[in-house]
Amino acid sequence: MKRCLICGSETTTINDSQIRVTHSYCQKCGFIYKDMEFHLSEEVEHENYKMHNNSFESEGYVKIFVDLVDDYIKPLNITGKILEFGSGPGPVLKELLIRERYDVFDFDPFFHKNLEYLRHTYQLITSTEVVEHFVEPLKEFEHISNLLEQGGYLLLMTRLRTMDTFEFLNWWYRRDLTHISFYTLDTMIEIGKRNGLELVESNNINVILFKKI
Repeated sequence: MKRCLICGSETTTINDSQIRVTHSYCQKCGFIYKDMEFHLSEEVEHENYKMHNNSFESEGYVKIFVDLVDDYIKPLNITGKILEFGSGPGPVLKELLIRERYDVFDFDPFFHKNLEYLRHTYQLITSTEVVEHFVEPLKEFEHISNLLEQGGYLLLMTRLRTMDTFEFLNWWYRRDLTHISFYTLDTMIEIGKRNGLELVESNNINVILFKKI
């Protein structure tokens, strides 16, 4: 029996017989986690990330972040420091925020391991297409939350699971071998409760905004 890494409840097994991978599913908070024995090694994971076309050369990729800045970040009227957590090989969002004259730090465990970010607290932390890679999600969310100022915001982008577990097996987002943690909105609310974060807004697709209370 395995326990949910978010709420500690008992989980059931989702078995993909086609590619021989199992996931642990929590019916209480909705969290689904790829079982540890099917995780990639850090070396293979790193090589996968290198193949992503996450740069200013990809107009569609850039537009995603332009829209995120316009629709979610500018309305917050941030005047303090911002952390882009998990900025990737080409820190597009960081550069867009700098162009808007924000004070931005970034950190990525594979591409930008500058630990200076730990010396500050932040009015806004962004983490886009990152939390689905978390091996210890509750620990990672606690770490991020501790870096937020009171009244600060945490803005996430990750695909929320909105389908049942049968459809989950055919979900394109699950097919990325580096994706191991899958959240519903209920999962996010549970994570928020455990870290002093209030859900402010979500499009129930891929954007979640918390405020530290």
